[in-house]
Amino acid sequence: MIKETFRNVDAHIMQRAKEVVEQSPAGASAALQALEPVLSGSCALVTAYDVRSGLLYTAVTGDSRAVLGKWSQDGTHEAVALSKDQTGFNEDEVKRLNEAHPGEEKDMINPRSGRLFGMAITRAFGDHRWKYTLDFLHRLKADFFDVGPRPNYKTPPYMTAEPEVTVQKVQTGDFVVLASDGLWDHMSNEDAVECVSQWLAVKRSGKTPVVAEEKNVRLTVDKEGYGTWEATKENFSIEDMDNAAVCLIKNAFGGNRRDLFKGVISQQAPRSRYVRDDVTVQVIFTKDPYETK
Repeated sequence: MIKETFRNVDAHIMQRAKEVVEQSPAGASAALQALEPVLSGSCALVTAYDVRSGLLYTAVTGDSRAVLGKWSQDGTHEAVALSKDQTGFNEDEVKRLNEAHPGEEKDMINPRSGRLFGMAITRAFGDHRWKYTLDFLHRLKADFFDVGPRPNYKTPPYMTAEPEVTVQKVQTGDFVVLASDGLWDHMSNEDAVECVSQWLAVKRSGKTPVVAEEKNVRLTVDKEGYGTWEATKENFSIEDMDNAAVCLIKNAFGGNRRDLFKGVISQQAPRSRYVRDDVTVQVIFTKDPYETK
């Protein structure tokens, strides 16, 4: 049902825009408005918990990610991936695309960047230039001010909004981190779970530690040539005891490297695009964080 719902929502968006265009003269405002929802795209990440079975269902389209912090008797939490990013670095996605578009393997995905015809993800809602037919994209360019198809575009659709769905048993004491790639660009599954685990321990102790600021900051260079950094527990700053998600974001963007954090968070468009990606984070607890036992 989850997969069908995702597919139906995307099909409705794409088909409605196409029908309005087909009934409209060139440049018509109604067609341009109908096209707005499909010109760009969106990822989706959904979890649903079945209270009777204790099962957590996770559905993902795109590169947002869900990670379970699985509680153990020794009081620690183990990171368990609930989803896998759908990009050109995902071998299952590469195989799916190659099987669906034989003979186009060299044209579709750039092995260095993992991009599908320039796009960082392989599944999404919208993103019409990875779904509409070649002829229709040419018409949009000629009559409705579109930019036209991607180079080497032959046998669409290349993208789908259908999610991958996983099922995981959860227990009291577990927690789930749901986040967009703005977090995961800088923080591993394990470090995200460790950060929330430390936040829980501090919250229950009632004693917020003093932060020792780190001034010796070094950036690395990513696959596309931009400066980047990794958030690891050595630079954690466990603060913001009213909100674990805020704590995660602040640590992903610098932690105790205060100058780095202030620089990253303060950038405005257009520079911000090259500094940080959009970041949305939710942390869901199966046990009240205020409980001390």
